[in-house]
Amino acid sequence: MLLIDGKIYESQELPTIFFGPKLPLAYVLNPKAACTLALHFLFYANHKYRYFDVNRIHFSLKALNRLQGPELDPRLLSAFYRLSPRRFSFVRNPLRRFVSAFQQKIFTDGDSHYLDIRDHLTSVDNIDLSPEANPAQSCLAFAKWIASQKDQMLIDLHFRPQHLNLQVGSRFTVDTVLRLEDRDAVFAFLSNWIGDEKAQWFVSLKFNAEKYSFDEFVTDELKQLIGEIYAEDYKLFYT
Repeated sequence: MLLIDGKIYESQELPTIFFGPKLPLAYVLNPKAACTLALHFLFYANHKYRYFDVNRIHFSLKALNRLQGPELDPRLLSAFYRLSPRRFSFVRNPLRRFVSAFQQKIFTDGDSHYLDIRDHLTSVDNIDLSPEANPAQSCLAFAKWIASQKDQMLIDLHFRPQHLNLQVGSRFTVDTVLRLEDRDAVFAFLSNWIGDEKAQWFVSLKFNAEKYSFDEFVTDELKQLIGEIYAEDYKLFYT
């Protein structure tokens, strides 16, 4: 079901939306594009203090209200109607987003949620994810695997084109889409809700700081392929 202007349409489900109990503000999830910062900002804006755990907030059913999937909780729908929130999200340069997601979710073994897909990629699709693997070759092989998927909506959220995560072009709309690289615009948006001092603090925080070399994953062939896979993202958000 799709919630638009107080009406429910059966033809299309919502993206994942988070909102708090107090402010008319809602975040539309777009993983690997400052989603951790966005969730903590939304929690802080509602409660005036930080959530206790950097990653747990993604999974908590209490920290923030969540609308997700085809079956929508009537209680949460009512709260969403009542707030009539401004909907915002972040987007990120597709190449950097892809490499970041690949490094964190696929190339390393730190996320237990991706063990099955890593097993499949290694054992069935012959993509080297071993400790001895060449990062650039493995990243390119995975990008080719993503490019081979016929239905982009079935791709994992971390690798799905961002315009699909945000349902751009559907009846659902995101009021404010901020490019992560535009630090001034990000600061201005946060500041509008929590003031300049706290906005500067949030912008300076290193949520899930990335500890790897971007260049070791990137080749000219990867850049070209990413440009093809995420052509619509580049067109909508980066031209």
